[in-house]
Amino acid sequence: MALNPNVPEAEIGDTGTILMLLEHENNRAYEVECVLPDATNKWLGTFEPSQLQLV
Repeated sequence: MALNPNVPEAEIGDTGTILMLLEHENNRAYEVECVLPDATNKWLGTFEPSQLQLV
């Protein structure tokens, strides 16, 4: 994961779950959520494909 200025809580190395795919014409983005081990939400944000590494 790359740094995203719109989601300052997100850190490189965080693992998240893709909740939604957003598409408009030739543009694509993903709504991603990162949850902590105690099941609380760490962050929720929209990321471009270049900001993510799918595993």
